[in-house]
This record gives sequence, C-alpha cells and structure tokens, in this order.
Amino acid sequence: MTTPDILETVGFEKKKIGSGDKELGYVIKKKSLNGLAISVIAVLSVLAVVVVLSQFEVRFEKRSFQRKLRKEEHHAASRLAQVDMELWAQYKEDIRESIEAQTMVRNLNSSYDKFQANLQKTINASAKELNLNSAKAAHLADMILQLVATVKTNNLHHVKHLVDHLVASGKRSGMLEKHVSKSLREDLLDESKLLHEDQAEGIDSHEQLGSAGKAGDPSNSSMADDPLQGMLEGFFFTFNDYESEFKHRTRISLSQPGNAVYRQLQDLWANITSATPPSEEEVGAALDHIDLSSVGAGLGSGRILPAVDIVEELLLIPKIPHSDIEELEKVWRSGHTDSVDVLAKLEEWYAQKLIPSGWLKKGVERGEQALETELAGAAIKNFTS
Repeated sequence: MTTPDILETVGFEKKKIGSGDKELGYVIKKKSLNGLAISVIAVLSVLAVVVVLSQFEVRFEKRSFQRKLRKEEHHAASRLAQVDMELWAQYKEDIRESIEAQTMVRNLNSSYDKFQANLQKTINASAKELNLNSAKAAHLADMILQLVATVKTNNLHHVKHLVDHLVASGKRSGMLEKHVSKSLREDLLDESKLLHEDQAEGIDSHEQLGSAGKAGDPSNSSMADDPLQGMLEGFFFTFNDYESEFKHRTRISLSQPGNAVYRQLQDLWANITSATPPSEEEVGAALDHIDLSSVGAGLGSGRILPAVDIVEELLLIPKIPHSDIEELEKVWRSGHTDSVDVLAKLEEWYAQKLIPSGWLKKGVERGEQALETELAGAAIKNFTS
C-alpha cells in the first residue's frame, strides 16, 4: 500500500485542486476533519487517564459515605481520648500510691523509734517503782529492745520489695503521665480542627458525627454515642460542688496579696510536693489547723475530693477561670459544641495550671461509674427481653 492510500483511509480524498482544478492533491471534508480531531483528543484523553491511574490512586465516594466515615473517625477519636484520660488518671494514682508507700516506711521507722524510746523509759520507771536491780533492769530492757529491733528488721524486709516496686512504678508513671497528657492535647487539637473543617463544609457535627442531639443530656445521648459524656458530667459536677462551697468571699480573700491563710496553704503545698511529702491523713490534719473559715472556705459541709486535691484547688482559686467554665458547660449542654472541643479546652487550662487535676480525676472516676451503670442496665435489658 502506498502513502496516498493511507491518507485516503483517514478521510482524505484525491482530486483536482488549485487554479482551474489543474493540480492533483488531497482534500478533506470539514465533517471528516472534526471527526479526526475528536478521535485524536479521545485517544490522548485515554492515554492521560491511564498515566494518572498508574501514578495515583483515584477513588470516587458518595458524600453520605464520607460523612459516615467521619462519624466513625470522630467516635474513635473520642474513645481514644477517653482511654487516654483513664491512663492519665491511673498514672496519677500510681504516683500517689508511690508517695503513700514511702510515707508509710518513714512512719513505720519513726513509730519503731518512738516505741523503743518509750519502752526504755517505761522499763526504767518500773524498775525504780519495784525496787529492781538497775543492772538486771537494764539487761531486761536491752533484751526487749533487741527483740523489737529484730521485729522491725523483719517487717521492713518484707515491706521493702513492695515499696521498691511502688516507688519504681511511681517514677515511670510520672514520666508516662506527662507523655500521655501531651499526646492527648495534640490528638484533641487535631480532631477539633477536623470538626471545624466539617462545619465549614456544611456537615452538622452533632448529627453527622455522633453527638446525638444535645451533648451532655442523658435523654438524647449515651456513652455509646459520646464516650466523653460521663467524664465531662463528672468534671462539671465537681466544679459545681466547688462553686457552691467556695463563694465570692473566699475568692476575694485568697486573691489578696499576703493573705495569711493563702501563705499557709502555699507552705502546705510545698510540703506536699517535697521529696518527703506527708500522708493523706497528715494533709487532712494540717488543713484542720488552718483557719479556712476566716476566708469563707470552711469544710464543714464536706468535699468530695481527697485532702491533697482540696489544697490544690484552694491554691488555684485566684487563677481558676470560673465564668469561662460556666459558659463552657452551658454551650456544651445546649449542644452548640462537641465534647472533644470541651475536653480540649479543659486540657489546655490544665496545662496552664488554671484548673486542679483533682477535677479531671473525679471526672474520669464518675465517667467509669456511668459506663458501668449503663453496661449493667443494657445487660439487664437484654436478659429480660
């Protein structure tokens, strides 16, 4: 086949052209030319699609599928935040147990020392009253004190392994608590950004992402819908208990520079955070000796927090953003903000040392109780149905 024949196969025609139709040439009709151009464009488009598909992964998804996927991602992020908070609370508990163990050993040594001194005095006094030979009385005292020393050594030997384990666990927990807290804040910040992007795209965070109506309202949502609900309920319950206990008088008094009660609380907190902190009972006794009633902070009605956490929240009274927390609870319960955003804000305040750790720990505790109650109720319902 010659070259001209090839041209004819793609739409060209051999005919006379030029002036007077004297020269032989090839022409193509406009319709054929358009068809040829469309064919070339189609081939190039197919080649471009092949190149793109070979280099990139291209997927087409329905918007409803994207929303469903974001709902699952959001729920997973909330569940992860819940687990991180539980880990953080457990690390805090390990640290507390480590401190209590060290305090117990110190108190045990001190009690033995006091017992030995008192025993020596008692034996000496009894020997005089009974007119016993002083040498024999001293020998008896030495024998008894030797037995006491042996008992002390044996008891401390058995306790040492447990105490060493608790102390080592406390040191590890101290580092892990900081790591978990930092990781939690970063994850919450990332999820908050995604929530704001969803809102910008017209996705209803509360309907599409699983908050199920008004956040914090048990009638509209559950722990299954919002894993953070129980924990936030516990936090705000503790905050409101604090608000009812410590009124404006307390805030004004403790915020005054040089307040005597505040200085005593600072000294007590310095002792609590020292290398040899007091026990929980000793902290409670120290609080009883501080005239908290003079600043309107009497603990007569009782507090739901341990003594150490009460000292911390009293010291933070001048710093706690009371009105901001009240507003945060209001918008959360009205359903205008997501639980992830609320927890992110609380973590930010905690990192800035504006709210006490005891409130977050109590929130975790009440959240776990709420989950246990909900699971028990579901089990009973399934059993009776």
